[in-house]
Amino acid sequence: MPKQVDETSIVAGVHAVEALLRGSPGKINHLVLLHGGQNHRLHELQKLADAQKIRVHQLPKARLDQWYKGAHQGVLAFCNTRAWDNWEDVKKELVASKRAGYSPMIVVPAAMEDPRNLGACIRSAVCMGADVVLSHNKGGAGLTPAVAKTAAGSLESIAICQVGDIEKELKSLRNEGYTIIGLEEDGEVDMTKGKYDGPVVFVVGGEDRGIPPHVRRACTYVVKIPMAPGAHSFNASVALSLLLYEANRSSGFSRLTEDRPKFYATSTAFPAEASGAPEP
Repeated sequence: MPKQVDETSIVAGVHAVEALLRGSPGKINHLVLLHGGQNHRLHELQKLADAQKIRVHQLPKARLDQWYKGAHQGVLAFCNTRAWDNWEDVKKELVASKRAGYSPMIVVPAAMEDPRNLGACIRSAVCMGADVVLSHNKGGAGLTPAVAKTAAGSLESIAICQVGDIEKELKSLRNEGYTIIGLEEDGEVDMTKGKYDGPVVFVVGGEDRGIPPHVRRACTYVVKIPMAPGAHSFNASVALSLLLYEANRSSGFSRLTEDRPKFYATSTAFPAEASGAPEP
């Protein structure tokens, strides 16, 4: 469960959340239900969420009260501002473009909980010619209003996908010829000496934990950014920006053209929502 909560992404109350689950389930990033709640309608919401493969956390009332000041009836839905692109469809397009001689660039924000950092990473990915942002659906921020605000319009300019097993997907991409490059302060390769030609995936870790160990093991190698003596670390989105710039600089900024392929597999708009609003 992310530590950073974007209050503007919350829909509360049984009726409103049920309407979302039945009418626009793709808008929900995850649900929080009251732990030990005896209301049978909460159990029904759990079943609806499970059927839609939506993450559900059961937490004590104090946590729900902390996040939502009104009457929540034991349920909070944390919502996205746009739909995720379908990874399986996007992957097919990536395979086709790779066969045609194009070298895709994918950005993976691993375990990134701060929505503003995620938004800044997406903005940098768009500015530096990345093709896809691939997110993990466990523990990271969703595409909340705070992400959209920090991304400054970039959410609609790049394919953004979410998967349940990011380690599995990275290993699959590596087997398909991608170089998986992690970014950590203790990386074994200086950023200026990395090899960035060909299909590449850049993995950047969260604010506190960095890249999770199981994800790091899937990397081909891990780079580090030179820093002044005594400096501790860069902000995650700043570090990603520096790495993306270096990757483009080393290739003469050849990626930054208008004729490179786009990988939108689905519309980012949500279907019309069912009726229902947060109860007071």
